Amino acid sequence: MGKPFHDHDPNHQEPLANDRRMSRRKLIASLGTVGLASMAVSAAVYGQSVSSSVYGPPDEPGLPNPRPHAVSTTIAALRAESRPLHSDLYYITDAKREGFFLFDPNDLTSADNTGTIIATASGARLKRVVEGNIVSAAWFGAAGDGIHDDTAAIQAALNEGVNRPYTIVTIPSGMYKLTQELFLVKNTSVVMEPKTELLRSHGNNVFRNYRTSDVFNGYEGNGNITIEGGILNGNALQFPHIASGMAFAHAEGVTLRNVTIKDVPSGHAVELTAMKNVMFDRCSFLGFAHDGSKYYSEAIQIETATQAGFVGYSKDHTTTRDITVQHCYFGNSATPGMVPWPCGIGAHGSSYNGFYDRIIVTGNTFDYSSYWAIRPFKWTNSVISGNVMNNVSGGIFVTMPAPGSESTKDANGAVQPTQPASSIMIADNVIHTASNTGIYIEGQASENIHKMLISGNIIHKTGGHAVNVKACRNAIISDNIIDTSSKNGFIVADCSSTVFSGNIVRDVTFYGFNVSGACKMLTIEHNKITNAGQTGNNVYGGIMLTGNGSDLRILHNVVRTDTGKARPRYGLNIHATNEKVVRYGNDLRCDAVSGALNDLSPSPVTSSEDLLS
Repeated sequence: MGKPFHDHDPNHQEPLANDRRMSRRKLIASLGTVGLASMAVSAAVYGQSVSSSVYGPPDEPGLPNPRPHAVSTTIAALRAESRPLHSDLYYITDAKREGFFLFDPNDLTSADNTGTIIATASGARLKRVVEGNIVSAAWFGAAGDGIHDDTAAIQAALNEGVNRPYTIVTIPSGMYKLTQELFLVKNTSVVMEPKTELLRSHGNNVFRNYRTSDVFNGYEGNGNITIEGGILNGNALQFPHIASGMAFAHAEGVTLRNVTIKDVPSGHAVELTAMKNVMFDRCSFLGFAHDGSKYYSEAIQIETATQAGFVGYSKDHTTTRDITVQHCYFGNSATPGMVPWPCGIGAHGSSYNGFYDRIIVTGNTFDYSSYWAIRPFKWTNSVISGNVMNNVSGGIFVTMPAPGSESTKDANGAVQPTQPASSIMIADNVIHTASNTGIYIEGQASENIHKMLISGNIIHKTGGHAVNVKACRNAIISDNIIDTSSKNGFIVADCSSTVFSGNIVRDVTFYGFNVSGACKMLTIEHNKITNAGQTGNNVYGGIMLTGNGSDLRILHNVVRTDTGKARPRYGLNIHATNEKVVRYGNDLRCDAVSGALNDLSPSPVTSSEDLLS
């Protein structure tokens, strides 16, 4: 056991016997302001002042001096102590576990966890003086050498959150081998250094905020959780069983900041089920082990707590909402055999009346997504802005449940009418090379997607259509730049009350605008189309309207063909099956082979004067 000291003179420092005793000044310096505050709390519990707790009471004439001892010691020596006194203060010197401990005479039952509670041979309990509710995984024996199993040590640190109002768990730099899933409790922050790496060495997730036996409803589960810094390594090559990096359910208030999640086996980086108020800030999602079965798998999956989508109890159809993903990167890791996630963020299932509301995706970069970079499935009141998508299969796919599908069932399992995505702004994104479509809005004939704003996007080089808008109403598609598409610039079908305005389309293989189906109150105005129909001369053209549309306005568009480029068939071609066409002010001097204009619609209005009947 360490040796005590008695310091009578505040200005006098006794020599340390075997370097084990500590002066008053050294003790104060070691404790610091927060430490002294913690001592004050401890002292109050035991009926002492801070001075008395650390140094003992002042000498009183005629009375023995009962002042306490401050002892430098080790955990092993402290555990061997047979008669600790409640007035004793101990300083642990074990590497990475340094700190002060006080005897708690009122506790004879708490388990020894190495980090904050030490049980002596006599059954006494000594408690660590914890500053600001900050605990270190190293206190509990986490080695961080990539060899020893650090699961129990880190979980012990996380368990401190059970009895504290809020806990900050720090994990120093190192590689921490995990052989079981880590469980997060509410009101917890996990703070890792940039070179802290949690190495998954088992078949489950790295983190989860619920156990499958938990029964939480709504958002009442373990929330108010922050994870900051560090690397979560899914170690998919060594442990290929499908899993996710993190799984959160039935809670609110989760933040991930500067976290890297990599090499996950066929699952999600983060799975959000029935979650609210979640923030991803400056995170990286790198490397996915693709077995081919999860071609749609999202790095960040948002879902509803349903029988089909949630592993655990409380399948109460609570949806996920209020999610922000900002300044994150989605791509590949440097690990051989890994690929980027097929989808960066999205959903692929829901339920009746289950909408994903207020999803904000801004300022992110997506590289080489093999499905869609972003897939808003039944999103509402959401924003997708300022993102860059490079060499992806598809850029942004806004969709909704197919009629009669699993995602139209209510809580009783009965199929209900399908419900659409709505009120989504897609603005100021850059899609640079997509092997499929750049932006795709897919509504249903029975219920259209509605209230869409698609504006200010730059779409360069698509293998499919640049923009595909199907079964959409009350939408504005404006001020987008399309450059080089292997199919159409815009393909539009069965849309109503929708405006296409101020777009620039250049070098497309098929049409600048290809409009079909039963479109109503559709406006195409002030667009500039250059080099449409580049598959060959006299095949495709600038603007084409087929189908059986009604109340169509084609105004002030410009169609041109550069010298040496394939010549379009028509600048503007309107089939006879369309009616109530208003057409004027278009500049169709595009060197078309069959004619600048071919309008077969009945009685088109070609004047800019007011229409009164």
